Parts: sequence; C-alpha cells; structure tokens
Amino acid sequence: MRIRRCGLHFLTLATLAVGVSGCGVTRLSRSEEIQIGQQVSREIESQYRTYENPTVSRLGQRLAAVSERPDLPYRFRVINRPEINAVSLPGGPVYVFEGLLHATGDDDQMLAGVIAHEIGHIAKRHAAQQIERSQWYGIGIEVLTGGGSARDIATIAANLQLLHYSRKQEYEADTEAVRYTRAAGLNPSGLVRFFDLLLQRQKRGDTTIAWLRTHPTTEARRNRVAQLIQEQSARETTSATAVR
Repeated sequence: MRIRRCGLHFLTLATLAVGVSGCGVTRLSRSEEIQIGQQVSREIESQYRTYENPTVSRLGQRLAAVSERPDLPYRFRVINRPEINAVSLPGGPVYVFEGLLHATGDDDQMLAGVIAHEIGHIAKRHAAQQIERSQWYGIGIEVLTGGGSARDIATIAANLQLLHYSRKQEYEADTEAVRYTRAAGLNPSGLVRFFDLLLQRQKRGDTTIAWLRTHPTTEARRNRVAQLIQEQSARETTSATAVR
C-alpha cells in the first residue's frame, strides 16, 4: 500500500524480505505472520482514520470462525477512504474501505462475500507466501517484528504496494469464500453480485474501484464462482435426497 499518494494503495508484500542467510525459502512461523500483520496494521492506522463497524466485525468473526485458521487474531476495521477496496494482512488484520460499504449498501451477503475472500487469502497464507519467496531483497525480519526503526517500518509499509495475487491464489480465495459463506449460514451468491457490481462500474470508467488493482476481476472469474455455487448446491441436494 503506498502510504501517501493519491489515496491509499495497498502494499506489495512481494517487496518484503525475510532477511535470513542463504537463498532457500524459509517458511514464516505463525507468530511471525501475526507480528508482520500487526506491524503493518499499526502503520496504516497511524496514517489513516480507521474505525470499527458492527456489521463488518460481526460478519468477519462469523466467517473467520469457519476458516481453516480460526485461531488467528482476526481484526476487522473500516478505513475512512472513498475507494471500493478491501485488504487483508498476514496473521489476521482485514480492512474494508468506506467506499466498499457505500457500494454494497444494505446487502450484507455481498459484503460477506468480499470479507470471506480476504479471509481466504489469510487462511491460505497467500501474502505470507509472497514474503517467503522474496527473501533476496534482504529486509530483515527483525524490522517487521519490532527490531527496526520507525523509518524502516514506514518504508516497509510504503513498499507493500499493489499486492498482485496470482490467478491461482485468487481462485483459491474465491473457492474459500464460497465455502466459508455456506458454512457460516450465509448466501455465497453475494460474491457474484459483488463481481457484477465491479464489472458494471468498470465499464462505466469508475475510478474508485481500487480492488481491481490488486484483485483482477474478470467475467470468467465471476462465472467460475457462480459455477462453484451451483455445483455445491447440486451436491447438497443430491446428498439430502440420498439420506431420505
């Protein structure tokens, strides 16, 4: 996330490094993931006004509880920015932009789909994996876990810009979002409606859709999520029929 420029641009974790000797990939521990997320979270909140929203927190905790990593210290906050965006950090922090709340309106299922997608990135360790693969940049892990100066930490936060997940990672997060929303008793079609909203606004040239910079949304991806939902519904119907 580029911390001060034209709005809030989200950090590319690919520029973070773990700073260990050698060139092999070292897996971040759970505590290191959490510390990285908390350190970057503090930097974000030192520069932008954030606040708790009861609906965001309620949906977030409900969805996190059914993820593969329910024991992480999830924290859900709103950033007072007009962009349509959401971001997750390693180890649990999730931020929803005020613009996203306005765009989804009173459609909690749509909002839940986006939050579930971000939780999917955390549960699948997508940002952590990018850090692990970027060790050659040489930024020491101590900077991220309290050993660095305030300037170092601000530099790291500034470099967490334009986190581009791979298509495989986006598909994984979409799949998890469908699964989490179902498991939490919510309607997974909210994510499809969110994709529809983004695609419609994109066609109109809406410049507030920051989510598209880090989560490329295509019609094929939207259709894939719709197909996943249809297939899961069919399996559930078949299972229910077989039990009778």
